[in-house]
Amino acid sequence: MIFFLILIITSIAISTIGIIYINIHRENYGPKLNMILNILLYLILGILFFTSYVLSTETYFEMTVALFLWKVSIITWVTSISMLSIIQIFVVKFNRITTLIAVSYALIGGVITSMTYLSNSIEIQEAKDNYTFNFENSILLIILIIYDIFIFSLMWYNLIRNYSKIRDKNSRRNLAFLTFHFTFIIVMFSLYIITQNILFRNIYFIIYLIGAFIALYTVIKRPALFIELTNKIFDFIIFHKSGILLYSYNFETGKEIDEFILKGSILIGINHILSNFINKKDQLNLIKMQERDIVLEYDNIHGYALLLTTNHKNAFIERAVNNFMRKFTETNREKLKNLKGLIDISEFRNAKEILIESFNPYIIKS
Repeated sequence: MIFFLILIITSIAISTIGIIYINIHRENYGPKLNMILNILLYLILGILFFTSYVLSTETYFEMTVALFLWKVSIITWVTSISMLSIIQIFVVKFNRITTLIAVSYALIGGVITSMTYLSNSIEIQEAKDNYTFNFENSILLIILIIYDIFIFSLMWYNLIRNYSKIRDKNSRRNLAFLTFHFTFIIVMFSLYIITQNILFRNIYFIIYLIGAFIALYTVIKRPALFIELTNKIFDFIIFHKSGILLYSYNFETGKEIDEFILKGSILIGINHILSNFINKKDQLNLIKMQERDIVLEYDNIHGYALLLTTNHKNAFIERAVNNFMRKFTETNREKLKNLKGLIDISEFRNAKEILIESFNPYIIKS
């Protein structure tokens, strides 16, 4: 019993640290919904499921209590893997059909919950030093196994389909490893509920806790992995209201761009857009194209504007743009105030440091 209490305390401690860290640094984890889902996953999988799953087999409890805990573990398991799948979809690529998928998961989860709490759905038996559980309702067991297979199949399909579109190699490797690890966890749980073999349960404990430590490390050290990995930023340009290009950066090459490279119809068009809106009350902030969004932001007080092109604007990019402009203005306030006549744009090369800090998840890493 003491060993299992240690397992539970460890899982609760990891989950609590994860919840607190994500809540404190919520701005690093993309859209608010994604942050909430990650917190709920820690709460449901790491605390509610793991605790009920471990304690349900212990003969320390009465059979009725153990059976109740086992049923709780099944419901929280189904909820957890559903949330895990939705989080992966958000992480890999924002998709409007995610809502439809979530509704489908909820309906299936409702069916499993109803079947689980039927009085004769599961039978509990006492073995040598633990309880085992037999599914009297074979349809419930079949649905559970099919659902487990469906979830990890969907996760791999989502990863493989979008693998080449993920921004950098490190993110690809990390996401592939986590997907493999979570798949292994799902397989071990499925094997245990089918066979009730204690070996599969113990293997599950080991790989789950290893995965929990890895996931916590990722949450703390690699928050960029939670920002929509297939969304990209292409061009980043800062213009002075006089039409002078102050700074330009290409996210695809990871290099700063000189003005002479941008000269031509593109530069003229950008300049025209910004110069026509920088001093107007009703400013244009977003131009939606078929495959790209053009994000525009202005600082009317200091007389410059920012243009950014991306697959599509999201909450992280919006916050990053605002953060960049605030720091850029603080750093270059006097330079911007005194701009007149011949302008030395090399004075604004400090923009790169601010850009890397603000848009770190979108900076290509080899």
